[in-house]
Amino acid sequence: MKTLAEYKEEIHSCSKCGICQSVCPVYKITGNDCTVSRGQFIMLKGLIKGDLKMSPKINRYLDLCLKCGACSKFCPSGIDVVDIIASAKAEYFKTSRLEKIISSVQKTFIFNFGVNLLGLFARKFKSKKFDKKVIYFGGCSGKMKGNKAVVKILNSCGVEVITPDFQCCGIPFYVRGDKESYESYKKSFEEIVQKYDVKEIVTTCASCEKTLKSYKIEGLEIKNIFEYIREKELKPILKKRFKVTFHKPCNIDNFEDIEWILKNTENLEYIEMENYDKCCGLNGIAKISEYKVMSEIFKAKHKDIVNSGARIVLTSCLGCEAALRLFSFGKYRVMDFAEFLNKYAKPD
Repeated sequence: MKTLAEYKEEIHSCSKCGICQSVCPVYKITGNDCTVSRGQFIMLKGLIKGDLKMSPKINRYLDLCLKCGACSKFCPSGIDVVDIIASAKAEYFKTSRLEKIISSVQKTFIFNFGVNLLGLFARKFKSKKFDKKVIYFGGCSGKMKGNKAVVKILNSCGVEVITPDFQCCGIPFYVRGDKESYESYKKSFEEIVQKYDVKEIVTTCASCEKTLKSYKIEGLEIKNIFEYIREKELKPILKKRFKVTFHKPCNIDNFEDIEWILKNTENLEYIEMENYDKCCGLNGIAKISEYKVMSEIFKAKHKDIVNSGARIVLTSCLGCEAALRLFSFGKYRVMDFAEFLNKYAKPD
């Protein structure tokens, strides 16, 4: 993770054009320029120059950022806003006792105790042997759900799956600015991978995929499970008819593979909901104090899903899955796409 000062040129290159305002979910609700990258860059420039000091108020605006990356995708200067916000959060984290307590609680009770406890009920499925081998990075999702869906799908693609006991990818700590925890998870990943003579890593979670790619470990190829299905041109046949919609996670880069599967699965009616690629608001769940702002994002996503007419909404990110389920209010069922295929597709 680079320091905030190392992003000086990127921040300076922001032309203040305001395009980010048209795509930022939070700005659309608040109308406050401090909640969008353009306004935040003005504050961060002041921090770098020494005209401003990091404060709880500035941190509040940094926290309101959902890290969805919508502004980066439309930025004429191609600025990676999420990484810059994370580096600014890291500056605040250094001196904030509260942030350190929150991060510690998050790590201890959610990602260690909670995830590991749920993992006690997840059965590890043994893979068939094939010449081609991949390592499955399950992260938190793999610990809680087990590896059955991934192993069965990849085995049908003629791929053997190795499932080491990985920890979290570290993205929750990266966006909080807890550089030390993030680096420890990265180091743990590297140490585990080095034990195997396999250079292809597969995951089912969009956020894990993006984080593992950001490690930039030479010689490793990070892929999503849906890339294998499309490469093999496997066309699943479901046991009965389903009408589904799909929520596209912000961090996913290969939605064309997912869309191909959705359109080529027999007995599956895919309804593209309005704003299918808009943020679910996950990052806002952690900010109870900002619930008034975040609830507007949750309500909009809920409305789009209901209006699609589908009773099942699929996604491919553990965080999105949790957020969508939390605000489903019994109107629809939320499922991970790989788990859905494993449960309802006919065996080969």
